[in-house]
Amino acid sequence: MDSLPIIDLSIKQNPATISRLRQALLKYGAFRLWAPELKQAVAGGLLRDARNFFQLPSVIKQRTQGYSGFGTELIRGTTPIPKEGINFFRTNDQREGRIPPPAEFFRSVTALHDVGTPVRLPQTANARANTIFCDVLESEIDLTGTPLLDYESVGIQYYNSQRMIVEGGDYSPPHMDGGTLAILIREDDDGDGLEVADLESTEELSSDGVGREASFLRVPAAPNEVVVLAGTRLQRLLGRTKVRACVHRVVGPGQKHSAEDRVSVGIFRACAPHPA
Repeated sequence: MDSLPIIDLSIKQNPATISRLRQALLKYGAFRLWAPELKQAVAGGLLRDARNFFQLPSVIKQRTQGYSGFGTELIRGTTPIPKEGINFFRTNDQREGRIPPPAEFFRSVTALHDVGTPVRLPQTANARANTIFCDVLESEIDLTGTPLLDYESVGIQYYNSQRMIVEGGDYSPPHMDGGTLAILIREDDDGDGLEVADLESTEELSSDGVGREASFLRVPAAPNEVVVLAGTRLQRLLGRTKVRACVHRVVGPGQKHSAEDRVSVGIFRACAPHPA
């Protein structure tokens, strides 16, 4: 398997696609999703609004609700990620004295959040997304119905090569996300830099060990597609024999297939405060 399988939630999956999806969730913990509505929501102004926000003076950004400054987010509690970010709809991130983000930026993010409904594992019996995880993974575990599992946020990350701490380093070192699912919506840029680990190429289980020893598969951005990554909570719920949490990284500037400037938009279900 030299590429991630792509799933269209609007149609019934054939046996060959289901087989490839099962293999991918064990080998990479990831798959591609046909989602033109999500890509259009991002292209319709959100990326512009995000870039405008990250160009604001630092004193304004630091006062904005949900904002995290350059290098303040850590992987495994120790490794700084050379990026800025802002999170929306995180119920545990309401701090007193913070100001709301610019109105147009918030409207763009809210529009994306509303469009994302079809891929949120809803409880309705005929929901395509829910069918994938019940039938494809042959699991009876209910992934919805509790505030913990239904919790969702939108995170927007900004990477700028001019602020890299280590020349030639990764934009984002190998890590796992702590929730159930992460849906990554990226610009259609061949130099996006996202790579996912081949979890079958190593016996290591930690993201640090996998990052050192595993081979990685490049996942270029493509029109009308998003990437869905399994998180550590999904692995715990369904078991390691059904799905593996995706270990992924973003290669940095100066490396092959990397951009000088990068904005990434993610919809995170049941997200943890920090990547592992």
